[in-house]
Amino acid sequence: MSSLQGIFLGANKLSGSLPSIFFNMPSLQAIDLGDNMLSGALPMLMFDNLPNIQYFSITGNQFSGQLPPALHKCKNLQIVSLSKNYFTGRLLPETGNLTMVTELYLGDNNFEGAIPSEIGNLLNLEIFSISINNFAGPIPFEIFNISTIQIIAMEGNQLSDHLPTNAGLFLPNLRQLILGENKLVGTIPISISNASQLTLIDLSWNSFTGSIPSTIGNLRLLQWLNLGFNNLTNESPELSFLSYMERCIHLRKLVLDNNHLTGFLPKSIGNLSLSLERLQLSDCNLKGNIPLSIGNLSTLIALSMGNNEMAGSIPTTIGRLHVLQVLNFGGNRLQGPIPSSLCHLGSLSGLGLNDNKLSGHIPVCLNNMTSLRALYLSYNQLTFTIPLSLWRLSYLLELDLSTNSLSGPIALEIGNMNVLRILDLSTNQLLGNIPVTIGDLKDLTNLSLAFNRLEGSIPVHFGALVSLEFLDLSYNNLSGQIPKSLEGLLYLKYLNVSFNKLQGEIPTRGPFLNFSAASFMSNKALCGVSRLLVSPCKEGASFPQILKYILPSIGLIMLASSISLAWTRLCQRRSANLSGDTDLSPLATWRRISYQEVLQATEGFRANSILGEGSFGSVYKGTLLDDLVGHISDFGISKLLSDGVSLTQTITLATIGYMAPGKNMDLKELSLPRGMCIVLAFY
Repeated sequence: MSSLQGIFLGANKLSGSLPSIFFNMPSLQAIDLGDNMLSGALPMLMFDNLPNIQYFSITGNQFSGQLPPALHKCKNLQIVSLSKNYFTGRLLPETGNLTMVTELYLGDNNFEGAIPSEIGNLLNLEIFSISINNFAGPIPFEIFNISTIQIIAMEGNQLSDHLPTNAGLFLPNLRQLILGENKLVGTIPISISNASQLTLIDLSWNSFTGSIPSTIGNLRLLQWLNLGFNNLTNESPELSFLSYMERCIHLRKLVLDNNHLTGFLPKSIGNLSLSLERLQLSDCNLKGNIPLSIGNLSTLIALSMGNNEMAGSIPTTIGRLHVLQVLNFGGNRLQGPIPSSLCHLGSLSGLGLNDNKLSGHIPVCLNNMTSLRALYLSYNQLTFTIPLSLWRLSYLLELDLSTNSLSGPIALEIGNMNVLRILDLSTNQLLGNIPVTIGDLKDLTNLSLAFNRLEGSIPVHFGALVSLEFLDLSYNNLSGQIPKSLEGLLYLKYLNVSFNKLQGEIPTRGPFLNFSAASFMSNKALCGVSRLLVSPCKEGASFPQILKYILPSIGLIMLASSISLAWTRLCQRRSANLSGDTDLSPLATWRRISYQEVLQATEGFRANSILGEGSFGSVYKGTLLDDLVGHISDFGISKLLSDGVSLTQTITLATIGYMAPGKNMDLKELSLPRGMCIVLAFY
């Protein structure tokens, strides 16, 4: 082992602390233990016996603590990779002693403090990466004097102050300048355009002010420019610096979001790089129309101009962007119809046209956009019905059509959108019942149908929306009860059914334990627990309510009995006229019929004795002991009574002559099944 020069054990799922075997191998030139699960602190004496080490990589582990000071004694080190660990402490000035280092990776740790100016002594340094740490203070100007440096990556720290005015003058080899997500201020140095090899500039999420230097257009190799989320301004009515960017023929990404670039887009914007894939100009106070030439940027994958003051109509030339995947024009003042040319964007996955003044109907051809995953058309002036073709977008994840003037019913075909997660149709003029097929949308987490004219009941099938977290059905004309099936929606955190015509008991289990009175306001017929500020529920249906359903049916049976009796008399009179018999004795002799006799006549109310059935009872044919044949009708009053209603109410009809058992029978001994009311009609 004394002559071993390299140990390469990267990506082997090693765990535990660093083995001491590495500490006494003076011949070692390379150690690679990257992408394992090693942990603990590096031993303080680790580098005392590694005088020849040139390559040291422990990236992607779980090491912690401070770096051993002896590391700075390894004068032959060329590549040091300590990124993606949990190291703490400061970067010591002695780091400047590693004059042979070409690549220094310290990113994604917990280092803090200032960057030592001694880094400027590393005259062979090509890559300096300290991203995602807690370094603070200014960036030492000495770093911008290292002519060999190719990549400066410092994003995600607390770095502050200005960039040196000569930032790009002495960096002929610089390819990437990544300083995003810091606290840098001041203007962007014009000298940055002297670093002619730059391909990537990221100064986003800082506090830079002033205008964007037009000289950036001189960086002919530039592929990525991200200046988003700063306080940059524009001095002319037109964003003229975009015209200078036409020279960057390799430009692929141009991100200027969230600045104060107040002005108009140049009509020549379509002359930007034919390689441009991403153009982001959201939240920039842009005014005027969207230039027609935008359709020339045929390689665009993402186009975002949301939250500006753009006016006019959506250019039909957008339909030429056949590889476009994301289009965001939301939050502007765009008018007119949604152009049908958008339907040519077969690769589009996200379309945001919300918060504008668009009018007319939703294009029927939207179903051609089979890659669409998110569609936002809310807060416009769209009218007419929702086209059936829209429900054929079976891969749509999010759909927001809220706050328009859409009318008509919600089609049953909505159930085809079986991966939908967010559905918002609120604040429209939708009519009819809520489709039960919404219950088939098992992935739905947010559903809002509020502020419409929907009627009917809440579908019981909503209980199958097992992923639902948000449900708003308020301000409609819904009636009936709140389905108890909703008690099974374990993830439901928000419910609003207020301002409807719902009735009955509010469910009490599952998520309903956490809802307040605000969820159920202005439904006068709802009842439940007192904390919901509704009336307490009665224990069962009242007898007058039952009579409302039973008496009309009894009346029909009595009418049938009267007709039957009248027919019998007519037949007897005809018989008397034919025979000359003048006997006027009573046509019928009334007698009491016991329940047991009725039971025997109908063979125990067997199914083969049934002549017909209705909503509240059955009609049987039976032959009594004296061969008298009759219709025996059983009204299932028990179907209308809850368990809390006493049998006394059930028997009341018997005492007024409509039940077979004798009225003098003791109620306790009554063998008539609970809730049975019998009417006999003979013939």
